[in-house]
Amino acid sequence: MSDLNQFRSKGPELLVELAQHTSETVREIIDIEPAVADQIGQAVANRMMQVWGGQNVYFPMGMVWKVSQRDREIFLEFDGRNHHELARKFGVSLQSAIRLARVLFFFGPV
Repeated sequence: MSDLNQFRSKGPELLVELAQHTSETVREIIDIEPAVADQIGQAVANRMMQVWGGQNVYFPMGMVWKVSQRDREIFLEFDGRNHHELARKFGVSLQSAIRLARVLFFFGPV
């Protein structure tokens, strides 16, 4: 039985899934042996257990973060004239694309 399989049988569902998702993500990002990725997943789950153990933790849907990423991309692709193209590409109204370009021009990306 691999370490991750042993962890699966003993860990609460949230920690098991955290370890699995971490292992999968590490393997997607870098070329690494599956056993090493599993160890990283377990280490992350154990760390979260130490840091947040006994607490109710809420995971937001990440909409603000996703919007900030989108806004950054709009800012980086804005050339001063391509409002229409950016509005279509990112699924925002023309007014939103113009507003974002202006705000980000003056204040920079968030």
